[in-house]
Amino acid sequence: MTTTTMKTAIVTGGCSGIGLGLVKHLLSQPDWRVVIADIRADAYPAIAGDLGGDSIRHVFVATDVGSWESQAALFREAFAWSGGRIDFLAANAGVAEKEHIALANPAAADYEADEPSKPPMLCTQVNQIGVFYGLKLFIHYSRRTARGLLKTSSLSQSAVAAAGYNPKMVITSSCAGLYPFSVAPEYCATKHAVLGLTRAVGRLLYETDNIAVNCINPAYVETGLSPASVTAGWPREYITPVSTMVRAFVELISETGRVEGDGKSEGVDGQVKTGQSVECVVDRLFYRKPPDYADESQRFLIEQTLDLQTGLWWKGARELFAKRQQQPPISSQ
Repeated sequence: MTTTTMKTAIVTGGCSGIGLGLVKHLLSQPDWRVVIADIRADAYPAIAGDLGGDSIRHVFVATDVGSWESQAALFREAFAWSGGRIDFLAANAGVAEKEHIALANPAAADYEADEPSKPPMLCTQVNQIGVFYGLKLFIHYSRRTARGLLKTSSLSQSAVAAAGYNPKMVITSSCAGLYPFSVAPEYCATKHAVLGLTRAVGRLLYETDNIAVNCINPAYVETGLSPASVTAGWPREYITPVSTMVRAFVELISETGRVEGDGKSEGVDGQVKTGQSVECVVDRLFYRKPPDYADESQRFLIEQTLDLQTGLWWKGARELFAKRQQQPPISSQ
């Protein structure tokens, strides 16, 4: 007789749109329990009855991902509720920008002011900094989970994998993280940023901790961020359903790298995914690669980041870190 290992997911922005679609899918699987995080505490009661599955397999935690303290509390509660195991973080929560930096305050009085008003940066705080917070917390609790499973503080990629623990993080970027998106430059910048983060840490964390980090780049999806006038005018055949995003999540968290063989995904079947960017368009998944190197000098520059032991950038980083450790703290006096 075999027993099913229960895995624990944290889904931010989990009460609507893409996040809710993912929550419902995970709860339809018998081996998942889900911590649903959302900034709107009143949103959970409205969806709780429709989640299906066993109600003891999901819990809600009101969370502002743009706040370190709030997101740290989310992870503490999730780790305790799950009995000390976190397997998957869907860093999905996001907001639109409050002000267009290039078109803000177009009234004549603004041009006559001595200086412009300070821009509201909530979009950056939530979409970019909140993802960085989530990554740091996920790494920490993944290592705590692995230590608990292995009963040792000495961890390696192979040992963690052998224990059957394969932590995954998937970040919701956007097609605006791949293309110019002039209607929302701050939002566009945040989505480019988390794509860069994915590519920067994906290979590294997989090699050191068996943590796979990927991102999805949805095309136009009808969510709470979509203005009614845009949705009304959008060609129906160009709308990407939430089910396409769920398929992308499933591919990216597969422990065997499984890709359904229907020709609608560019993913390689049987290859565990990490550091990948998946553009989700209507019913297709496109695995987007970084640009080609401009020349051999650029190839050398980037490839020197790939080997933790011998790469020149890593040697330099260790040198700088050692110097900082030797410097006295800066006094505020």
